[in-house]
Amino acid sequence: MKKMTSRLLLQYIFSYLIIFFVPFSVMALILYHNSVSSIREEIELSNLHNLNHVKNLTDNRMQELSKIGTLISYDPNLTPYMIKMKENHPEAKKSLDKYKENSSIITDLYLYYNEQDHIYSSEGLMSTNTFIEYKTTYTEMKTFLMDIESSTYPFISNNLKLSNNTTAYIYPLPSGAVKQYGSVIFKLKDSFFKDMINNILGTYEGKVFILDHNNKVIATNNRYSETIDLNQIEKIASSKKSFIGELKIDGNSYSISSVNSERSNWSFVAAIPTEQFYGKVSKFSTFIWLIILGIATAASILAIMLGLYQYRPIKKIIEFIKNKDESLQFSSNNELDTVRSTLENIYLNQEQLNKIVLHQEPLVRDQCLMMLLQGQMDKYMQSEGLLESLNIQIDGPYSFVFTTELTSRQLSTIDMKKLELSSSSLIKEVTIFSVELINNKTMVYVANGNSDNPSVKERLINEFQRILMKHNPNPKIGVGETYKGINHINRSFIEASAALEFAKLSEKRDIIAFTEIDELNEKMWIPKEYLLKLSMSYKQGDAEIASETIITLFNWLRDNSSSIHLLKGMTYDVVNTITKTVNDMNVPCNFGKIYQLIERQSFIEIEKNLIEMTIDICAEISKTKESQKNQLEQNILDYLSNHYAEYELSLEGMAEQFGLSSSYLSRFIKEQTGTTFSQYVWNLRTDEVKKQLLQTNSSIKKIISEVGYIDVPNFIRKFKNSEGITPGQFRKLYTKTTE
Repeated sequence: MKKMTSRLLLQYIFSYLIIFFVPFSVMALILYHNSVSSIREEIELSNLHNLNHVKNLTDNRMQELSKIGTLISYDPNLTPYMIKMKENHPEAKKSLDKYKENSSIITDLYLYYNEQDHIYSSEGLMSTNTFIEYKTTYTEMKTFLMDIESSTYPFISNNLKLSNNTTAYIYPLPSGAVKQYGSVIFKLKDSFFKDMINNILGTYEGKVFILDHNNKVIATNNRYSETIDLNQIEKIASSKKSFIGELKIDGNSYSISSVNSERSNWSFVAAIPTEQFYGKVSKFSTFIWLIILGIATAASILAIMLGLYQYRPIKKIIEFIKNKDESLQFSSNNELDTVRSTLENIYLNQEQLNKIVLHQEPLVRDQCLMMLLQGQMDKYMQSEGLLESLNIQIDGPYSFVFTTELTSRQLSTIDMKKLELSSSSLIKEVTIFSVELINNKTMVYVANGNSDNPSVKERLINEFQRILMKHNPNPKIGVGETYKGINHINRSFIEASAALEFAKLSEKRDIIAFTEIDELNEKMWIPKEYLLKLSMSYKQGDAEIASETIITLFNWLRDNSSSIHLLKGMTYDVVNTITKTVNDMNVPCNFGKIYQLIERQSFIEIEKNLIEMTIDICAEISKTKESQKNQLEQNILDYLSNHYAEYELSLEGMAEQFGLSSSYLSRFIKEQTGTTFSQYVWNLRTDEVKKQLLQTNSSIKKIISEVGYIDVPNFIRKFKNSEGITPGQFRKLYTKTTE
C-alpha cells in the first residue's frame, strides 16, 4: 500500500512539474520573441512618426521659401527693369533684406536675372563672376548658368554649393512657367537638415536620408560608421510610398522606415541595423534568468505541496472506504478508478445543480404587447413586421384580455412561458400571449382567436383557473370584454383590470367579467364597473378612455337620478373615486376647486371641468410612471457601477436586492444598456482594468483580481478577443502613446 501511494504521489508531483514547465518554456520563448517584436515595432512606429514630423516641417519650410520667392517675383522694386537702374538699388537692397529677415532658416538670399551679369543680395550688388568666385564652389560661369537656368520648378541644388558647402535652394522666376527669366538663390543655414534628422533615431545607431524628387540624397546624418549602399536607399525612395519593413543591404539586416512628401515629392528614409533590437533585450537577460530561476524554484516547491495536498484527501477516502469494507482490495489502478469515479459523480451532481435555465420572453415581444395594452397603435403597427419575424402573430379577428394577480413568490416560482403554452393549448381556436406588469405584480393575458362565442371564452377562463390553481389555491381573475380587431385591446385591458379589482373585493366569486359587475352591484347607485373602469384608466394614464368613462358616467347620472340630492351625492362619488386613485399614485392635484364647482356650477360645467382636469392628470401620471421607470433604471445602473468589482455579483442577487424577478431584471438591463447583464458587467470591469493599466504600476494579476475576476488567464484571453491585444500589450502601447 505504501509503495502504491508513494508512486501516486510522485505521479502528482511530476504531473504538476510538466504542467508548469512545458507551457512556461513555450511562454518564455514567446515572451522573448514578443519583446523583440514589441521593441522593434515601437522603434519603427517612433521612427515613422519622427520622419513624418520632419517631412511636415520640411514641407512647411520649403513652402515658406516658395512664398518668399513668389513675393519677390511680384515685388515692383525687384523687377528686372527696375533693379537695373542704379537709383533703385538701395530700395532693392532693403526689399531683399526684408525678405531674408522673414525666414529663420536662411542666412542670405541672392537674386539673379537671365542675361544680366550681376547678382543682387541684401549685402548689395556684385558681379556674377565675383559671386561665383567668392560665394560658390563653381569654377566656370558656363556650368553655373546651366545649373541655375535648367529647371522651371523649385529644387535643392546638389551642384550649387555656396561657401562652406552650405545647401542652396533655387526658386525660378516665375515658378512653373515654360520659360523663366531669373532665379532666387536661398542660402540655408548649415544646421537646417542636421538639426531635424539627428534626433530621429534617439539612442539607436543608423542613418537617416533625405532625397529630392529625383531620388538624389540631399542630406544625411553621421550616426552610423558603416557605409550603406545608396542605390538601395534610392530604390526605396523611388517607390514614393510609405514603407516599414526589413531589408538586407550588403549582407546586413536593416529595419527600414520611409515616408514620401506629396507636396515636394521628397523621400525621408531611416535605416537601423536590426541586431540592436536583440541587443536591447539582451541587456535584461541576467535579470530575466534570475526571475525564471526564482519562478522555477517556487514552482517546484508548489508542485510538491500541491502533490501532497491532492494526495492527502485521496488517501483519506481510501482509508475511509477500507474501514467501511475491509474485504475490499485496492490496487494502483483501482485506486485511480475509485478517485475518478468519485470525481465524475461529484461533477455530474454539480452539473445537475447548475442547470437552472431562465426562459426569458424576448424583449421586443413584451414591448409590443405593452403597446397594445396602452393603446399605442401607431408604434405597434411599426413593429408588426418584426413580430411576424419572431413568429408572433395576433391575426385573429377577436381579442379580449384577462388578468390575475400573483405574489412575489409565485412570480419567481411559476414558469410563465410554460403557463402561457399550457393556456394556449386549452382551446385550439384561441392563442394566448402573456406579459408581466412588474409594478403591481399582475400577469396580463391577451387572448386572440376567430370566435367571439361567450361559451368558448368562459371555457377558456375556467380551464385557465384550473391550471393556475396548481400554484395559487384561490386565484382571482378579471375578464375584459371581447372586441373585434386589436384597436380596442387597451379597453379590454382596463376592463379586465377593473374586474380584477372588483374580484379581489368579492368573497363569493373568483372570476369576474367586467359585464357582470353591474349585476353584482346595487341598482340604485352608480354602476360599480364604471367607477372601476374610471379608476383603472387613471392608473394606466389613458386620458382617452378616462374621458369616455366620465361622459358615460354623467350620461348615466342624467338618465337614472330621481332627485337633485341623489345626483349630487353620486357626483361626489365620481370625484371621490378620482381623488382616491390620484392620491394612491402620489400625483399632486388640487381637488378643492372641483368640490367647490359641484356646489356652484351646473351639471354640464362640472362634466366639462372634470374632463379637462382628467387630461392634465393622466399626462402627469404618465410622466410620473416614466420618472419612476427612469429612477429604477438609474438605481440599477448605479448599483452595477458601484458593485461590479464584487466577485459575488450576480443577476439573481441583484433581482433580490431590488425586489424584481430575474427575468424582468435581465430584460430591463438589456433594454437600457443594449447588452446582456454579463456583457455589461464585463464592459465595466474591462474599462476599469484599462484605467488601472494606464494610471498605476500594479501587476496585471492584481488589477484583474481587484475588479472581481479570479480566473486571470481566462480574463486575458477574453480581453484579447475583445480588444485585439493582451493587457500587457495594451499597457505598453498606450502608455507610450500618452507619453
